[in-house]
Amino acid sequence: MDCADDTEKKRVRYVIDKWEQERKGKVSEVKAIVVKADLDNISDFLGELHSKISAGRVETYKAEIEKVEPEKQTESFKVTFKDTIKSVEKLISFIFSKKNSTLREHRYLSDSFSEMEYRVYTRKGKGGVGVKVVLREEGGETTADIRLEGIEKAPKALKEDLMGDFSYFNVKFEGE
Repeated sequence: MDCADDTEKKRVRYVIDKWEQERKGKVSEVKAIVVKADLDNISDFLGELHSKISAGRVETYKAEIEKVEPEKQTESFKVTFKDTIKSVEKLISFIFSKKNSTLREHRYLSDSFSEMEYRVYTRKGKGGVGVKVVLREEGGETTADIRLEGIEKAPKALKEDLMGDFSYFNVKFEGE
């Protein structure tokens, strides 16, 4: 698995440990360095590698690489706030910071139009969700177009959480 960061590695180790404990099959983590090599002369590379470490510590495998992509689910809704775009940006930033999200990008396209992209890992292991928020201000109101994309039940769970969070404010929902 090609993990993006230490947090993702911890999530992978959690799944491996869980499957080992529940004996759903033989799954174990290999304490090693995995190298994907596409070399014309692999034997030169292996020869140099053998010269640097203890004998018998290098194993080679040939693998067929198959990308496994789970089916993505999408949820979307609109929220209209009776406030300026700057105030709504701050509110949305605050709400997503409480969800331990990562702000991937924030684009200011004009004084009344901006986009934000977040990555959120939902509670209880439902998975990660990509979030795109498009904000438009007109007539003293700001509309947030929110699109959630992830696997299984994660987008729906996050949508319910967000709608609950936003309901504390003077808002109007569309696409519930």
